Amino acid sequence: MAETATVIWQRDNLTVTVDRNEDGGLTIFGHDLAGWGPGSSDYEYAVTVDAGDIPVILAALGGRPGDDVVPLLVANAETIVATVGETAWLKSLGIEPQVWNHVDFT
Repeated sequence: MAETATVIWQRDNLTVTVDRNEDGGLTIFGHDLAGWGPGSSDYEYAVTVDAGDIPVILAALGGRPGDDVVPLLVANAETIVATVGETAWLKSLGIEPQVWNHVDFT
């Protein structure tokens, strides 16, 4: 997790943070210590959104141009992380994020 990252979700074994990128976009990082499925012990992922997609996210979260998207993500983390999932939520907005993931197996 980057020093500037903000925790938006921390329950059970899952911690999700968001960090603004130098280009104005953002990256959502997730780390699940319970793993992902049978036989896994650790799951990490990163979902990166381009700066040009930030206005779409702001509008979906009730923000206005110029608002900081991070507090809005924190306020809506229950829906975004726990109910829908970050990637699925972004895709429902018409955003195609870049996704990276890694699973450790025991």
